[in-house]
Amino acid sequence: MPEVRSFSEFRARRFLKEQLMRPVKAGRIVHAQLFQGPEGTGKHTAAKLLARSMNCTGLGEKPCNLCPSCLQFLSGNTPNLIEIEPEKNVIKISAVREEILKKIALRPDFGRMFIIINEADKMNENAQNALLKTLEEAPEYAVFILLTDKPGALLQTIRSRCAVYRFAPLNEEETAEILKKAGVDEKRAAQEARISEGSPGRALSRIKSEIYKDLYVRSISAFESIKGKKDVSAAFLKIADDKDSGREILDIYEFCARRMMRGEMGEDKRLKGGKLLESVINAKKQLKANVAYQSVMEILFFDVAGQEETINGNGNRRPL
Repeated sequence: MPEVRSFSEFRARRFLKEQLMRPVKAGRIVHAQLFQGPEGTGKHTAAKLLARSMNCTGLGEKPCNLCPSCLQFLSGNTPNLIEIEPEKNVIKISAVREEILKKIALRPDFGRMFIIINEADKMNENAQNALLKTLEEAPEYAVFILLTDKPGALLQTIRSRCAVYRFAPLNEEETAEILKKAGVDEKRAAQEARISEGSPGRALSRIKSEIYKDLYVRSISAFESIKGKKDVSAAFLKIADDKDSGREILDIYEFCARRMMRGEMGEDKRLKGGKLLESVINAKKQLKANVAYQSVMEILFFDVAGQEETINGNGNRRPL
């Protein structure tokens, strides 16, 4: 889903938008906030908008999306944002210590440091106690935003220290509008809006999952069709229309290569996995250096074809 660029684009209840924008306009902000509501109702979008707005150095409406700070946020390469995610469905005390305590000890060169804790209810008891202590002793430039759809799973002492913002499900019309702006065709947007229970985020995740599954199938089909160098052109045609997903395709091939190296796809494929991984890493470098998508993929496929012919001789290969 494209990054929401302003509060005016953010689809939420009017009173909630006003609540969120009030401290931005005043230049003041509560240092611990709790965004609670069903999955996919805009909590993460609002948190990132708030972080960008409070660090914006441009004039007029914030975020301006033009100043150095905004551009850093939009590129995903800003020192003023820390995001915490559950690992294996839990946030442990080590994440609080390593990802939060150590990093907030270093004051940013300008503005405020935002710490967004996604699925905050996944913190175990030790992590919550460590966070509580951190909230009590946090520097004035640090702003914590906890996102959850299960606020009752958080310690009451943590909730009592947070300003609470409640995110409600959207109606069908609002949900469909968000989906259309994200590139979903009108008919599909209307269908998904009806079954998403007011959660555009959930609908987009479902659509993205289906798109990725299709991409995975096409990518593997292209790879498995290569029995020799004569098959490279036909193999590329299977993914020719996926130019915008070049990085994702290479990620799929890297995943397969590493599985082959670990023997998870057959002991006889360990050698092939190592050679494939080397070729994929080189392809990623080329793509990053703006080499044409078709050239990158065809070079990779020629490498694969050459490796296959060298290893098997007859060009026969077992499927991934």
